[in-house]
Amino acid sequence: MSHRVLLPSDVVPEHYDLTLEPDLERFTFEGIVKITCDVQVATDKVSLHAHELVLSSADFTPAGGAVMKADEITLKAKAKTATVGFDDVLPVGKGVLVIKFRGILNDQMAGFYRSQYTDSKGVKRHLATTQFEAIDARRCFPCWDEPARKAVFVVTLVYPAHLMAISNMPPSRAEVGADGRKRETYMPTPKMSTYLLAFCIGEFEFISGQTKEGTIARIFACPGNIARCNFALHCCIKALEFYNEFFGIPYPLPKVDMIAIPDFSAGAMENWGLVTYREVALLCDEKTVSATQKQRICSVITHELAHQWFGNLVTMEWWEDLWLNEGFANWMQTFAADKLYPDWCIWETYVGMEQQRALQLDALRSSHPIQVPIGHAEEVEEVFDAISYCKGGSVVRMIYAVLGEAAFQSGLKLYFQRHSYGNTVTTDLWNAWKEASGKPIDAMMSSWTQQMGFPLLEVTNDPIADGSGQVEVKQRWFLADGSVEAGDDAKTWFCPIIVGTDKGAAPVAFLEQKSGKISCGDKCTGASMLKLNYGQHTPVRVLYPESVFKRLVKNFSSLPAEDRIGLLSDTYATCKAGFLDATFLVQLLGGCRGETNDKVWSELASLLGGLDKVIAQGLDDATAQAFTDMASALVAPAFKLVGWDMSPSDDDNRKKLRSTVCSLLSKYCFKDEAIVSEAVKRCKAFVAAPNDSSVLAADIRPAVLELAIQSANADAILTDLIAAHDAATDGAVKINIYGALGRVGGPLRARVLEFTLSGAVRSQDLMYIPMSMAASSKEGCNTVYDWIVGRYDKLYEMVGSTSMMLFQHFVRISGSGFVTDEQAEKVSAFWKSRDIYKNVEKSLAQTVEAIRSNAKFVSRLKASKAAEAATWRAALDSKL
Repeated sequence: MSHRVLLPSDVVPEHYDLTLEPDLERFTFEGIVKITCDVQVATDKVSLHAHELVLSSADFTPAGGAVMKADEITLKAKAKTATVGFDDVLPVGKGVLVIKFRGILNDQMAGFYRSQYTDSKGVKRHLATTQFEAIDARRCFPCWDEPARKAVFVVTLVYPAHLMAISNMPPSRAEVGADGRKRETYMPTPKMSTYLLAFCIGEFEFISGQTKEGTIARIFACPGNIARCNFALHCCIKALEFYNEFFGIPYPLPKVDMIAIPDFSAGAMENWGLVTYREVALLCDEKTVSATQKQRICSVITHELAHQWFGNLVTMEWWEDLWLNEGFANWMQTFAADKLYPDWCIWETYVGMEQQRALQLDALRSSHPIQVPIGHAEEVEEVFDAISYCKGGSVVRMIYAVLGEAAFQSGLKLYFQRHSYGNTVTTDLWNAWKEASGKPIDAMMSSWTQQMGFPLLEVTNDPIADGSGQVEVKQRWFLADGSVEAGDDAKTWFCPIIVGTDKGAAPVAFLEQKSGKISCGDKCTGASMLKLNYGQHTPVRVLYPESVFKRLVKNFSSLPAEDRIGLLSDTYATCKAGFLDATFLVQLLGGCRGETNDKVWSELASLLGGLDKVIAQGLDDATAQAFTDMASALVAPAFKLVGWDMSPSDDDNRKKLRSTVCSLLSKYCFKDEAIVSEAVKRCKAFVAAPNDSSVLAADIRPAVLELAIQSANADAILTDLIAAHDAATDGAVKINIYGALGRVGGPLRARVLEFTLSGAVRSQDLMYIPMSMAASSKEGCNTVYDWIVGRYDKLYEMVGSTSMMLFQHFVRISGSGFVTDEQAEKVSAFWKSRDIYKNVEKSLAQTVEAIRSNAKFVSRLKASKAAEAATWRAALDSKL
């Protein structure tokens, strides 16, 4: 632990009494904090965290002693610390440290900051809010800003009496002074980390409800949004009730508030008792919301509420165990959403999205272990990524499959009983599950959390053909580019494996060595196909012999949806890495004719998009056109099935299918005159009334706008969409417009990119247009790269100085459409020449490696029959 940069431990905070008085006109605040401390080692100085604050005075009063005035306050900007020095030594024992300070109510979506909104009269106004994770409580008040330095907080806010203020706890007292300002004090919080403290001040509306246990739940929003809070309130109450029962420890606070903030850098933040959200992650009209956004809102709420236990009640000791917070919540959000809405079949979505995001990033040499050493707390910004969240969640899902619900749940209850209001490391969780189940969870899991990567499981026999009843399996480190270097063979994983056939699934078995045999039990007898990793419970890739693969293709439609998704993604990844010839992928696409599952179609869309990029840029025009024609022919029957318009009998899954299929029209059928004409007609109706949600269904809105802007009248439609953007009040509508603007062609691209920086787009949303444009075409990705290089200073000013986590999106976007080694070198050289290179080093390494992997894929395609137009023309006619 010597690598960690921590404050000295000679003085320990126990209780903060914090008073803040913000000025929402001058964008400043004044404060005083009284910190009850335990001086454990006599010292003449106290070190705390402070950033962008002016500390005007400080004193310390020992228990039963006289006030000791500080004679020196030293700030270190780079370390973000303040040291308060005294003439005399502070005696061992309890005392109160008092510091007066002032700061800026910034516009950087970090610390204590301001957010702009428009009131019902069209007037621009500001609210004040907070975002402290990971290390920005120190921007608001001097404190020990480390997760293990837990304390109790009593907050007092002084603000104009016509406004409303909320914090983690309910108010305990309030009074209005002669100056018209309210002084409101809130009840003491539980013992918790600084990053979980929160407060919001502004004009808010809210609705409220109550759980069956009596916890008050409220949903807050800026004026005019009250009608869009109902779905969130329902999810909040039902999720809290479910977690109370599942975790066996009741939610310990008297209330939970959720509030939608117009300017917000993340998706949401789990502050204990006051959860903050982006507006699009909390608010919706349940009657007209798209199925995708509805499920997203539910999942974000269940994620943040899972944190009220996993992260808030029990907190990781230090940031290298961030995954204990985020990985568990990533899994739990889906587990809870599935309990609330079983008809969504949301585990299928998890396999196609969360698991695949983990596998894609973790297949790079520039990935990192789930448990990653963090020295300086600032380094944690780079690991709020798909490894901490999605791979973390995927290994929790794997543990659940191994233990079963009863032992899994018992282990969690034991973990909470032991560590409530405390801090933990990863082994504490393993030990709880080990004791509850009697299984060697610690031995199994170290290979998954302490080393990066995951294995490729190669099946080397055909158990159905040879009658052995056993699958012979080898494992090796899977890398996206198929590369091999010295030392790679040293990696081994303790792999739980489930084998399934059309006769059922065999019990979970384990592969601990480089190779082994997995029993199928009686499941191979009379079976017509066999699949490894049945149910996709383990984050691995699987490679099959040709005979086993062909049976899977032939029986593709009879596989469970999770396994169809897994087979598609495994086949694409192993082809890309050079383990399979690309013609295997062509065969599998042929087996997808007639697919009607919305989650499988989402995976197909991802696969087609990846192929489209490398084929369009790496192969000849005739092959690229043949691929587009094949994709169009695959999409057409599905579109015929769902059409443009919703049927009264459509459930959310059908709506998502329509949404995905229609979005594919905009990529592969944008030259179909009938389709484009219909899209233009619907787009015109939308731009005439962008706030009338009945005019254009939210599920097809992205596709309609993207098709319309690729029409012959693109210039006029662009003008109309920008006007619609400025008039729209729903953030989800604006994001759909950004996606469409990125699809413009020719000289309109420059106009759209300048609109991005015009001030009309909130800084939290600046990445959407270039992200869409980079994915649109070869010309689009080149234009975006040149724009990022040319407007770097402006982009950094608007985003990088605000949030490095957001700015990393631009590193990835700058190379997201590229497929050559020369382009990889160009992207690398540019970012390495920037002053902030060290802050984005990991993101850049991953971006460059992904480009080089695409370059290798192009070479492999060129060496296969997939380089021939005839192969793609025959894809959907193949007889297997």
